[in-house]
Parts: sequence; C-alpha cells; structure tokens
Amino acid sequence: MQKERLFEAELAFTKAYQKYQAAPKALREAACMEVQMPYTLGARKEGDYFGGRFKGNRIGFYPLVIGQGVADGFDKLCYCCDVKGSYAIVEQMKASNEYSEIEIQEALDAIRFWEQEETYHHIKEAFPKDWHQHLTEDTYMTAIGAVYPLYRIAGAHLDFKKLTQLGLQGLIDEVEKAKVSTKDEEALALYEGMIKVLKAMQQLAKSRAHLLKQELLQSDETEKERLTLIIHSLEHISEKQPHSFHQAMQLCLLYGICAGTTEIARMDDYLGTFYVNDLKKGILTKEEAKAYIINYFAIYEESFQRDTRCIIGGYGREDEEAADQLALAILEAIDGRQILYPQVSLRYYKGMNEAVYNKALDVLGKGNTFPILYNDDLNIASTMRAMDVPRKVAEQYAFFGCGEYMLANKSIGTPNTCLNMPKALELVLNEGVDPVSGKQIGLKMPPITETTTFEEIMDRYKAQIDFFTDYCGKVQELVYNKCGEQSNFLLLSILHDDCIKRGKGLFNGGLYHLGGTVETYGNITVSDSLTAIKKVVYEDQAFSMKDLVKMIQVNFEGYEKERQLLVAAPKYGNNSDLADEIAVEVHEHVCHSIRNQRFKTNLDSLLVVMINNNMNVLLGKRVGATPDGRKRGVYLSNGNAAYSGMDKEGITALMQSLVKLDTSIHAGANTNLKFSNALFNGEREKFKCLLETYLELGGQQGNISVVNQQDLQQALIEPEKYQNLMVRVGGFSARFITLDPETQQEILARTAY
Repeated sequence: MQKERLFEAELAFTKAYQKYQAAPKALREAACMEVQMPYTLGARKEGDYFGGRFKGNRIGFYPLVIGQGVADGFDKLCYCCDVKGSYAIVEQMKASNEYSEIEIQEALDAIRFWEQEETYHHIKEAFPKDWHQHLTEDTYMTAIGAVYPLYRIAGAHLDFKKLTQLGLQGLIDEVEKAKVSTKDEEALALYEGMIKVLKAMQQLAKSRAHLLKQELLQSDETEKERLTLIIHSLEHISEKQPHSFHQAMQLCLLYGICAGTTEIARMDDYLGTFYVNDLKKGILTKEEAKAYIINYFAIYEESFQRDTRCIIGGYGREDEEAADQLALAILEAIDGRQILYPQVSLRYYKGMNEAVYNKALDVLGKGNTFPILYNDDLNIASTMRAMDVPRKVAEQYAFFGCGEYMLANKSIGTPNTCLNMPKALELVLNEGVDPVSGKQIGLKMPPITETTTFEEIMDRYKAQIDFFTDYCGKVQELVYNKCGEQSNFLLLSILHDDCIKRGKGLFNGGLYHLGGTVETYGNITVSDSLTAIKKVVYEDQAFSMKDLVKMIQVNFEGYEKERQLLVAAPKYGNNSDLADEIAVEVHEHVCHSIRNQRFKTNLDSLLVVMINNNMNVLLGKRVGATPDGRKRGVYLSNGNAAYSGMDKEGITALMQSLVKLDTSIHAGANTNLKFSNALFNGEREKFKCLLETYLELGGQQGNISVVNQQDLQQALIEPEKYQNLMVRVGGFSARFITLDPETQQEILARTAY
C-alpha cells in the first residue's frame, strides 16, 4: 500500500469542492464524500475483527468534529477546516525534503480558501451585529458570558435496523424508486447525490476487501482467520444485505465511519436477531461474539473519543427476547473492562428481564461506570409531552453525548448553546453588567436598594433568563438554516425519517422532527442562591440585600460569619420545602422559557438539558461569588443533583428532592449518584429496593459510581497506584487521576452513600 502524503486527503477534498462549487449542493456534497470516504476509512489494526477505523482529516465534511479533536479548541460542522491543525501540517511539509514549493503553496491556498468558505465561518458571518454584545465567542474555555454558541450537529442516531435489513443495494433501490416518482429538480439532485454516496460506499467495501487480501498473504494463521472473515463480510455487504452477525456489524461500522457519526444507538435491537440466529445455526459462539463486541467498542473508543452511546434494553424493541440475549452479551463484554467509550446505557423498565438488570448491577458493582441507567416507565411519557409526539415515536427516544434526549432516526437534538444560569443571576445583582469585564451583556437592571423585594429579584432573574433564551433559539435556528443552505447531509438523511419520502435533506424540511437542546449549567447554584436570599435576607433579616451585594462583590472577604449563614440556609437535595420549591420554580421557568422557542423559530422543539461534562467547573471560573455562600471561581452545581456535599440528610431525602423536578418539560438531566462498596455490593437487596423505589417515584436517570472515598483521596497522593480508578464526571466517564484538580475536588466533595 502506497504511503499517504501529508495533506493529500485535504487537497483532494478541496479540489472536489471547488470543481463542484456551483453545482446543486447535493451533487457537490456527493463529489466531496466520494473523495473523502476512502481516506476516512483508516487502516485496520492487527487483531481487529473489522476492516478499518475512523481517520479524521483536517479538512472535510463532518456532522460534529474533525478527527479526534479540533486543535482550534471548539467544534465545527458540515464543511470544516481545522485551521491550526492544518497550518501545523504545512510546517511539517516545510521541514521535510519531500514536498516542493508548489505543493506547500497548494496546501496554504487550500487552508486560506476554507477559512472563508467553511460552514462555521458562514454561520458566524450571519450573526447580526447586536448579537455580539450578548453572546460570547465560542471559546467557552476562556470567555466570560451567559450564553455560549456552539457549532455542531451532534448525536445522530441512524436507522441501523433499516440499514441491516436492506443493505446498501436495498437503500439504492429505495432511492431509485423515489427518484422516478418526482420531477422536482431539488429532489432529483438529492436522490442522485444519495445514490452516488451509497455506490461509493459499495466500492469502498470492495476495495478494502481487495487491500486486505494482499495483507492476508503476509499474515500468521490467527490473523489469516480474522482477515478471511473480514474480507468475506466486506465482499458480501458490498452487494447484498447482511446475513450474519459479523456482516451486520461490519456494515454498521462502515456506514458510521463514512458518515462521521459517533453513536452506536440501540445495538441490541438492530443486531439481536442476527446474534441469536447465528448462535442457533452454530456459525457463531458466545465467546466469538464477545470478542467481536469488545473489538467493536475498542474501535469506537479509539476512533471517536467522545459521545458514543450504545443503548440496550427498553420498550419498543422488535424482538425483545433476542435483544435481551445480545444485551447480556454486551454486558459480559464490558464486565471488568475499564472503558471510557462507548457509553453503554440501559433503559430500565418495571418487569424487564431480571437477568439483564442483575447483570448490569454486577458490572457497576465492580467499579465500572457503565451501564448508565434510564427509566423507561417515566422517560417515554416525558418525551411524549416534551416533544409532542405519540408513544410509538417516543419509545424510540435516545440520548447522546452527555445525555441529551432525541428521537432515534427521527430527530436531531444538538445543543448549540450553553446557558450559564448563575451568570444571569450575577447580572441581576450588577445592573446587567458583568463585574469582571465591565460590559453590559444582559438586560439593564435597576440597582439593588433597601426597598428591593424578593419578588422583584426573582422577576428580574427570570427576565434575564428569558432575554438569553431568545438568543439560544436564534442561534439554534441559524446553525440549522446555514447547514441546510450548504448541504443535505446525505449519509445522515438516507437513514433519517422522512428525508427520502419527502425528497428533502435533513435541514431542508426532510426531518420528521427538527429538535434542539440548550445545555444549562449551575441550575441548583441559582436555586440555592435564591433560597438563601429569601431565608437569610428577607425572612431572618440577618442583613440587607444591598449589604449582600457588597459582600459578594468582595468575595465575602471580611464577611465569613455572614457567609456561613448563607451556607447554612436550606439547600436542595435535603427534601426541604423551601429549597425544593424554589428549585422547582427555577427549573420550570427556564424549561418553559426555552421550550417556548418552538413558537418563535422554525424548530419543532427546543428543550433544556441539565447535563454536565466538567463545564460546571469551567463556567464556575467565570462567575463571581454567589448568594448561596459559594466563593468566586468555585465550581457550580452538577446536573440536577444537589450541590456537591450539600445533601446532608441522606440518600432518601436526596431522591425525594430529585423527583420534584418535572421531567416532561426538558430533554434529559444527569443525576450523579456515588455509592460505597459496602452499600452497593454488601447490601445488594437493600440497594435494589432503594433504586427501584427511586425509579418508581419518578427518578429519570442515574449515573452510578461505586467507589471508596478513601481510594479517591489516596489517588491524589499516589496516582500511580490508581490508574484504573474510574469515576462518572457527569456526561462522561474518566480515569480519576487524569482529571484536572478542580474537577477532582468537585467529585471528592460529592456525598458518598
């Protein structure tokens, strides 16, 4: 195999785009994808059971992100260029004697072309001037603000069941049939583009099989057996629908890599029948299947390094018995393996297969952070209301990334804004002016005086939130509209309802449900702060509101006694009537404010997600002291959980607080629950009773970590001895010793039950 030259893929992609720049967008995209896909299907590693891994290029067409992380420090989408990474490659070319000045200049010209032409640039150029005052730049790692725009199409859950049932040729036949029934020029171009990319994928499967045949000649017996399996599967799926478990897995992996999607989706549903049939036929053993699954997951983990949900269990599976058998095999595959991705997630429901449920708990009890648990009995009804869809559709709710809900192969639920809620409260106390930058970034507010009432503070806070949620809706709509102007997202559209039927691309009216989400951070920091104001300032009259503002402005320096009064005020997570009532009010207000954007935009839904990666730490650095007694720069609350360490009344009190927040008006929340080995493993039946009661009362979800607090503390002292200590941060898992010190402290502060 000839070695790929630096920037070869990027230049080939650029030339294809430029050649077809004036063509219909579907044909331009198809031409680009025909060039990109062979480069995107990277080399297979020795020992792999499948014919390639994802290889991201610095310039290309992707729904979410380029390669394994963008050097610029933020996501990009559609036609995109990792500018810093590209210039770094040019420097490598200059340092080598292998590249001529003409080749180096071609690379530089391509980068400069994409700096102006990439979709991200077009989106930012479309921002009205007045937006810049109130929206930050997308560098959320450093910028100060209340709303942070993001640029990505995340969490595409493709219809892999349709893919495995029809195969590539079956999809081509379906598109051909739709093509002959229309005379609409845009639809005809769309169908032609779809056929082109599907045929290119067929050819890619054949060419990869041919390449592996050459590798076969130089391999040992073990590798020959694997390669023979892969070659046969690739040749088969290039022409026909899959007939075996391995063929179906290879087809889904190939499609996912070419499409640039990170989500595995409901694996037990679309692969369960293949698995069971192969076992019955005797052409597959459980150990072989386990080896395939382990390797499949390893490829996703190493290729994408983010998001990557594999969902098992739940209502709405076509063959529940077969799906449960595969679900057990998936749990066996992750048992005892310290994986970060994929994020295996179990949809629990009352009366589900007890063996699957018990196996899930066994896996968690060994220190794994997967599977994450989701409550189907609650979530399906909540999805029906939140997104206004029938039950059959809601049964296919799925989640991605940090836990945002969407409808599998029927909707997109990308979060394209982050909302820093404590910053909005900070602006209320500072007349709409950010105290660090001195700029007015929110609504101008009256000053706090001796006569300002609690009701006025609450009303002003809500007004600030409403002001910023309007921008959240505008950004979401703009991102989707610009994507629709530039592309059809052909590979995503083929496996999303109802794009083929309507003859329209994903963001051109083809999608069954055009949804979106807004990441909210520090929700409970806000509600605890408002609770402290009401209790300490207005009920106890310990000091005035004006005095509190002064204390906050100086970070409580010289006011430690007063700060302790605020810390001692009732806190959410303890089943306190006052704290929980205000938490509910804050929650319902922001959820409805964002949900109402569906009436102001072309979106079918825009919903809050109370998720968390470690953004509560990053955004906390941008927020001054808060009225709950938190000091300047300290982390904010995490997801919908109590502020770390503030749940002092026990696990049942925490759970009673959690279930008071309405789950039918948002699109997911992270609930981080940390349990000791003594309770989780030592008293399993008691724990199961506790967990099932929580779910029955209305617990939506659980990120369960089973760790010893002493291990976490000792890991800070002797990190080399705790390489495999896994924790659930929020929307992702991590090895504890790899986290930054602030995030480590936040996890340490969480109550361990």
